[in-house]
Amino acid sequence: MSELTGDWGKIANLFKPSALKAAIHKAAERVGNEGRTKVIEGIKSGAPGGVPFKPNSPLTIAMKGSSKPLINHGDLIGSVTYENIDDKHIFIGVKKGQEASISAVHEFGCTIGVTPKMRAYLHYNGVHLKASTKYIHIPARPFLRPVLLGHEFTSDVIAKIYLEALRTVFPS
Repeated sequence: MSELTGDWGKIANLFKPSALKAAIHKAAERVGNEGRTKVIEGIKSGAPGGVPFKPNSPLTIAMKGSSKPLINHGDLIGSVTYENIDDKHIFIGVKKGQEASISAVHEFGCTIGVTPKMRAYLHYNGVHLKASTKYIHIPARPFLRPVLLGHEFTSDVIAKIYLEALRTVFPS
């Protein structure tokens, strides 16, 4: 009679697809959460991905009473989320309602035509536009792309997260 020796637990894990699937799912959740956290940290620091925001205009500072770009009531920060689509595709960004539209304006910038209603609202709030002002330009203040496409959250960082999860199933 012969006796088999070795780490049979490692071999047994090879035949447990559920353990592998759970590890991959856990890694995807971690990638989503870390991406979301880095985006929020970037907004709070004023330099997501190391790229400083353009300063607020005097008009914006006067209206909101702060010079801190993208932070007013915390609505944008509170709406940054992630969704694990299928463990290979993870959405990190802003999905809900009006905040999604506002986040697109911040991410890409826009030019808004000044309407009589807007002019009256601004005037009422102490901001007096020149009669010749036809447009207000909101510069891009990207808060997603510098993080998600930058040097902080690279494919190497993501691969490391997945490898760590796989090592729980296939320890060396």
